[in-house]
Amino acid sequence: MPWQTCPTFSDGTIGSAAQVNVLSENIEFLYSIISGINIPFTGDQITTGNTRGYTFTRQGRYMHYKFRLTAGDSDEVSIKIDGSTEYTDATNRASAYTWSGYIDLTGTTSNPAVGDEYEVIVYFTPNPNGTVHLDYLIESDATSL
Repeated sequence: MPWQTCPTFSDGTIGSAAQVNVLSENIEFLYSIISGINIPFTGDQITTGNTRGYTFTRQGRYMHYKFRLTAGDSDEVSIKIDGSTEYTDATNRASAYTWSGYIDLTGTTSNPAVGDEYEVIVYFTPNPNGTVHLDYLIESDATSL
């Protein structure tokens, strides 16, 4: 749920349920941002025909991803969770393309429970000299970061 403008309160007035709900939802929104669990890197570069694998301990509901094609062309990019393809883009993309979005971990084939470890593999099938920069894989309980 997105950030909402906070209601204005003045001395002597009692906040309505709707006003207090806005405050509660904003607190939940802020918590979802700071509770994201980031794997320990600030970026990773994937070049010709490579994959990268990472192990997560499930903390949030959504796995957010962002990676950019920084050189060459791409034939396919996919994300597998515990061996099952949960995201794929087989469209030929040109340099400067950005993939970003999220995967609902409760809807994945393996559906890892909170606290369980699971494997994430990012596959990149480039045309010659293709390079992808993986900006982040991060968990959150919100669909937006």
